[in-house]
Order: sequence, then structure tokens, then C-alpha cells
Amino acid sequence: MYGKILKNKDGGTAKILSHHQDIYIISFSGDYKTARGSNYTKEQLISSGWIFPVEKWTPELGEEYYVPTPISIDNQHFYSTIWENDEIDNHRLANNVVCRTKEEAIALTDKMLGAMK
Repeated sequence: MYGKILKNKDGGTAKILSHHQDIYIISFSGDYKTARGSNYTKEQLISSGWIFPVEKWTPELGEEYYVPTPISIDNQHFYSTIWENDEIDNHRLANNVVCRTKEEAIALTDKMLGAMK
């Protein structure tokens, strides 16, 4: 996240100078090289209208990941697979259905099913 530019719903920008243990040091100055930062939590920034860039997680070769599915397999709405960096893996990644945890996959399945109603 270091160096990422945040955008505000009102059109402003800020730069993340540092991040440690859920505290972000943010510069709201346009001159980021000489700027001094202020400390905020992510919740404080979001509640003030700042939008964080979405970072896609990509598994390492051979790493397990989870895929949401509206079809229940053993009463669970996800399945796991191994990242091989092949066409199928990259297709899933491009469609935002590569999840780091079972819980993420279940939450995404719930969101998908909600959209279908």
C-alpha cells in the first residue's frame, strides 16, 4: 500500500506514506516529496470518504486457493484448488473469484446469490 494514492469521493487525493499495524500515515499535500503525514486508521479514512485501491491477491505457484460456487458441495458454497498459473486460474483471477480463505469464498458466494434474487 505504500505510495498508493487514495481518492476521496469529493475528488481530492492523498498518498499513503506508511502503514503499520492498522495505522496509516497519509499526506494530503499535492507535494508528496516534502509532505509530512498524519496518522489515521483505515476506518477513519473510509468514514471520511477516502477510497482505498483494491489489491488483487495472486496465489504463489502450488498454493491453495478457494473459489465461490452457488452450487453446494457438501453443504459448503466453495471449493479449493491449487494455483498452477494456467488459463483456468488466470480466468478466475480476472473474474475476481480467487479467494485467500474459505470465509472470503463463502462471503462472495452469498453476495453472488443475493444478486441473483
